[in-house]
Amino acid sequence: MKKSFRAISLAVILGLAISSVPAVAAPKPTLAEIEAAKKVEAAKKKAADAQAKKLAAANQSLRALTAKANAATALYRKAQAELAVATAAANIAAKHAAETAAAVAEAHKTIGKLAANAYIMGGSITDIEPLLSSNGPQDLVDQLSTLSTLGAQNSVALARLKLLKKRRVKQRRLQMKQKLYNRLQQIK
Repeated sequence: MKKSFRAISLAVILGLAISSVPAVAAPKPTLAEIEAAKKVEAAKKKAADAQAKKLAAANQSLRALTAKANAATALYRKAQAELAVATAAANIAAKHAAETAAAVAEAHKTIGKLAANAYIMGGSITDIEPLLSSNGPQDLVDQLSTLSTLGAQNSVALARLKLLKKRRVKQRRLQMKQKLYNRLQQIK
């Protein structure tokens, strides 16, 4: 208990000793010092206002550039979508062109066979020739039947060839339009 009493009394004495020391008051500033401080504060305020204006201008510029970037991004995405569609169309057109070319080649083979058959039968396919060169009624019926079959095949082959040629022309036009579209997109 004696120790705690001593500690308390020491704390009280020190507290009184410190509080009894008079505080040194700062001298009051002069009018000149106040005016100088006001000028410094005004200069700081002016600099802060100038920086605030620059910041506002930079923010406005940033908003404008962000809007332009967003618009350009939207155009880019739209162009990518159009390119994907055009590429898909071009792939389909190329596949169709290959199929058409194969069909034209097949039609040329058929026409070649018809020409070879016409050559084998004497160089022409007329309706009167079988009548003149038949060796009897059955031979005439056979030749007429063969001629009818060949005529039907000729008609079908020629119709297919015409159709395939039309398709090929349309395909070439589509390819030219696609190439022109792609070039225009590259220019933009």
